[in-house]
Amino acid sequence: MKSSYYGKVLRVFLFSLIILSHPLFSQEHRCLTSEWHSHKLKSDAAYKTRFESIESINIFQDKESALADTTLIIPVVFHILYNTSEQNISEEQIVSQIDVLNEDYAVNNASSMDVPAVWTGLKKDSKIRFVLAKRDPNGNFTKGITRTSTNITEYTIFDPALFSTALGGHDAWPRGSYLNVWVCKLGSNALGFAAYPGSSAPTDGIVISYKALGRNGSAASPYNAGRTCTHEIGHWFSLNHIWGDDNDNCLGKDFPVTQTELDDTPNQAAPTFRCKKFPELDECSTVDPGIMYMNYMDYTDDRCMMFFTPGQVAKMRIIVDGLRDSLKLSSGHLLPAYTGYDAAIDSVLNPVRLAGDRCLQPEIRIKNNGADTIKELQIAYGLYQGLQKSFHWTGNLASGDTTHFILPEIGTNMGNQVMEFRLMGTDSNSVNNYASAGFKVNSAVNENCSTCKISAYPNPVSGQRGICVKSCRNQSQLSLVRIINTIGQVLFEEKMNLNPGDAIPLDLTSFQSGVYLLNIEGDLFSESVRFIYLPGENGVNGPTNCN
Repeated sequence: MKSSYYGKVLRVFLFSLIILSHPLFSQEHRCLTSEWHSHKLKSDAAYKTRFESIESINIFQDKESALADTTLIIPVVFHILYNTSEQNISEEQIVSQIDVLNEDYAVNNASSMDVPAVWTGLKKDSKIRFVLAKRDPNGNFTKGITRTSTNITEYTIFDPALFSTALGGHDAWPRGSYLNVWVCKLGSNALGFAAYPGSSAPTDGIVISYKALGRNGSAASPYNAGRTCTHEIGHWFSLNHIWGDDNDNCLGKDFPVTQTELDDTPNQAAPTFRCKKFPELDECSTVDPGIMYMNYMDYTDDRCMMFFTPGQVAKMRIIVDGLRDSLKLSSGHLLPAYTGYDAAIDSVLNPVRLAGDRCLQPEIRIKNNGADTIKELQIAYGLYQGLQKSFHWTGNLASGDTTHFILPEIGTNMGNQVMEFRLMGTDSNSVNNYASAGFKVNSAVNENCSTCKISAYPNPVSGQRGICVKSCRNQSQLSLVRIINTIGQVLFEEKMNLNPGDAIPLDLTSFQSGVYLLNIEGDLFSESVRFIYLPGENGVNGPTNCN
């Protein structure tokens, strides 16, 4: 017993040293929902009563709710509270967060491919989907985004100003019809917190740091995959932290006593920070498979969060059919009568979750949300934060109709990736002109995509002492260019930036006549071409023009 006590003291001491010494731990608080919840339990008797009523729900009496298989669409409104231009985040960053939520709550996220085999059977689609609100509380068209310039430099979690337009924040939209998300700079470098079901209407929603929202823009590593929002919405649906907030006593439960039938998460002593290697053991789960650190309700880095369990999904569905059942009647996700030109990316059809090959043809569905017939579209697409390729379409897309495009092939890296799509040009509603999709590439069957071929000219090289080389790459990138002889010796090697369609001159003055291999290698490709060098005695030095 004594040994166990001192072992625990040592573990807590070492953990404290890590917290104090690691810059990320000392600067950021992943989630302050527990602090918010404790404060409300002590200060708001009505909240305490409502919350306790949730915890007393008997799973056997609500089995149909727990097993519900209908899809719920939740209209979301983002209230952007900004003191600096950086905090006034872009529409694309907000849309990327909606994309992440739909991937995560549908188990279409790339990271779900990495769930350990022992738990793969626990991955479950929640049948909960999220859209930016299209109709405001008055029935008018909205992008689902409000923007408030404020003199408040940062907000604390107990600051009423956050939820009040009059005090320098923004009033909530009706909680019965919308999920309110406030985005701002939070004090203590907190990443977010959420209101459990039962909270008062003016504060019902979640709050996210502008540095932890979505997967582009101001989102900062290691919290730049949108998982803070996934985590906080879990709380909004009544989910507890996976360790049960028990302060290392192994007594906490993330399911209440009345819902132990749902409990399918291992007992856990404390939050997990950073990414771990499976299996990860602790004093509450001492044998393989250990703790479920990759669950969305833990504290690991965004890239290592992977799934909700069936028990967690069932608990969320109980809330959907209980305290949040009015959301099922919301019309906030439906467009009001709308005029003008409004082309929208309706959905990404490929890649989704898993790509069988690193060379793929993206596919998207386009919808005409406006009154005007769409005659043409310009679609840009590419890997994360790099729209390397484009596609031009002409035709006739009538109001309300949809069409889908299989786009020209593009190459990706191995591992977890994000593909982005954007409709270019003038549009009366830009918020639906962007979409992103996370996916994983496990196979590298094709080392080079079919549309990408290197060329060298003239070939053979005769009468001059230089050659032009062109790489048919689909993006600008730093590449390594080599010339190799027939016995494998590297005679020339230089790093240079290659742009799509550009040809570069290479000087062969110091080379002897013969056959050579010209190789270009970048992050996404390696390609080669052989050429014959026959300059002659009076050869001109270097290529004079590469077109």
